Amino acid sequence: LVQSLDGVFNFVFGCDSTLYYTVLDDKLRAHKVLRHCIGQPQEHDIELYVEKDRECFVDITRTKDKQFHIINSSTLDSSEVRVFPTKRVHKQLSPVDGVPEAHLQLLRPRQRGVEYFVDHHDGEFVILTNSPSDDSENMPITNPGPFRLMQAPSTSPQSDSWTEMLRVGDEDRIEDVEIFRNYIMVSIKRQGRPAVIIHNRTLRTNGEIQLPYGGECVVRPEPNPQFDSSTVRLGFSSPIHLDSVVEYDMSTLRPSRSWESTPLHINPNDYVIHHELAPSKGAQIPMTLIHHKSVSLSKTPPTLIRVYGAYGVSLEPEFRLEDIPLLRRGWVIALAHVRGGGELGREWYAGGKGHNKINSVEDLLSCARFLLEKGWATSGKLAVTGVSAGGLTVAAALNSAPEYFRAASLHVPFVDPLSAMLSPDLPLTSAETAEWGDPIANAADYNAIRRYSPYDNISKMVTARLPPSILVTAGGQDQRVSVWQPAKWVARLRDRGRYSELVNADLEAVEPRLLFIARMDEGHFHSNESDSHDQYGGFIRAHSLRNAFFTREVAASRNIL
Repeated sequence: LVQSLDGVFNFVFGCDSTLYYTVLDDKLRAHKVLRHCIGQPQEHDIELYVEKDRECFVDITRTKDKQFHIINSSTLDSSEVRVFPTKRVHKQLSPVDGVPEAHLQLLRPRQRGVEYFVDHHDGEFVILTNSPSDDSENMPITNPGPFRLMQAPSTSPQSDSWTEMLRVGDEDRIEDVEIFRNYIMVSIKRQGRPAVIIHNRTLRTNGEIQLPYGGECVVRPEPNPQFDSSTVRLGFSSPIHLDSVVEYDMSTLRPSRSWESTPLHINPNDYVIHHELAPSKGAQIPMTLIHHKSVSLSKTPPTLIRVYGAYGVSLEPEFRLEDIPLLRRGWVIALAHVRGGGELGREWYAGGKGHNKINSVEDLLSCARFLLEKGWATSGKLAVTGVSAGGLTVAAALNSAPEYFRAASLHVPFVDPLSAMLSPDLPLTSAETAEWGDPIANAADYNAIRRYSPYDNISKMVTARLPPSILVTAGGQDQRVSVWQPAKWVARLRDRGRYSELVNADLEAVEPRLLFIARMDEGHFHSNESDSHDQYGGFIRAHSLRNAFFTREVAASRNIL
């Protein structure tokens, strides 16, 4: 039997030749869950759940033990989960059922600031949540605490039945959980560094896996679909180690098998990774520095700062192919773990979102200032790069202190957040209010965005004696950051500042360069949206250009007269 379904965003198989799937609305938001009987016409499919809140995205999954389906309706900072058994609901539903939602069981009503994720094991739901122990479920949580691992009986899974299942250290922040019949794998961050705890459910004991590379790595759980397994597969990466996979015996905490590879012509022992703290307003900002061991920081080598700092996403010290050519040429790569990211938990994220977004910018400047004041970098050899929301942070920092940097690269930068958030007809705008605020409904949100918006704040860049050279790239098929955003920012800088459209081919650059490249067939991630064979071509082309731009700009001398 060959059958195709139209408009499917994601899906999960049910029992007895059924499957459940989600579809998108006109704002690219997964908003509806439908049930399909394989072999039947799609027009007979039943709407199981419809989410009317335009800020919410809907997902359909299945618990690892295959006992329940999970419908998660989530925003950027909240969750609402409904479950139904895999072996019963699909038999009860029929096209004449009046209220199919009556078969769904809600675990906890939505509360702003509270997230939770659900799995099932041996008659109990396992819940990973940041809900406070004393909350009333009514008031928004503005400063959510760390995630906790809870449990509740399948017969009474509502939040008033949740009890703590596993306690981690006060300095530990739970990142991920993997459930097995006899074990629970808990991936944590401890003061920003990774660790993996194995909880033995039979013995009620905790053990910790010894991580490779001296712990200087990123840990990502690999697919572990076997519920009855006593082994777990973890993926590892570091700035100087390609992705590897190690299988651990959870009873002994020892590796049993591994799949590793080494980058061509790279000896990891030739490189150094170390950590620094840069003082900023109200916080100490972690930095990860990577360079060849022959590089002396006191000789101010060329340095590239990378930053993101949004959505609670951590800027991980992972292997990045695009950085290897710079490392080989004696560059220092500095990862700035600014507020707004998730490196130090949800509090760190909250410290760089909404009205606190300016902290991300201040933190980046503090990292640059730290390198300059330590004598490890000079402004003539300091570059900075950011992608998407990271590009916003870079662009805002350039205007605050253009004298710090020699060059900057911004890929699909979100440089006009005010116009975007004032345009509800744009895809994803409604869903982004939890991150940036709602300038339409709230004057304080408007003023907060206006304060740091790169497009609306260019005064220092256009009057600076020596503004940095900038490379801006965008994609015409980008559905996250419309191409007009970077285009209008570049146009304003060229119109009001010292930047010229003409590019001087001479290495002795006397004017700052502002290059704008828009590839109209590409999307948000360098790839050609209509050509599956160009998956890596766009990546290689974009980063080759970026590295050439940086090395050329740092090599070029300034006209300081």
